[in-house]
Amino acid sequence: MIFPDSKAIFQRLGYATLILASFLLLLYVMNLRSRFYYNGPAYSFLFWLFAWAATAGIGLLLLRKWAVVSLFFPGIAFAVILCVGLLKSLGIATWAIVINLLFVAITVAVPIVLLRYWRTLRW
Repeated sequence: MIFPDSKAIFQRLGYATLILASFLLLLYVMNLRSRFYYNGPAYSFLFWLFAWAATAGIGLLLLRKWAVVSLFFPGIAFAVILCVGLLKSLGIATWAIVINLLFVAITVAVPIVLLRYWRTLRW
């Protein structure tokens, strides 16, 4: 059973994820340039973020279940980082904690909302 707007939702999110992937690739290439010419810092994790975003974007365009599952990884990682950061530093202002919690909630909420259309996807 296909919901009327489910394909359009996944296409829009897939295109947005591919735009994010292209932006991350641009950042990685600019970082390579700064490393070669100016001995800048090495942000090689940008390539791995690009690979994740490109894979998830293509999977969302193809309506794959593994793409929705891969969208949970950043939310889980940010939640772990937030918990460790809160435990290590006790003097953080309340507004900063609230902003971080909202960011983590958004990165976890998007895949949870997409689980509503789980039956329309295929492996």
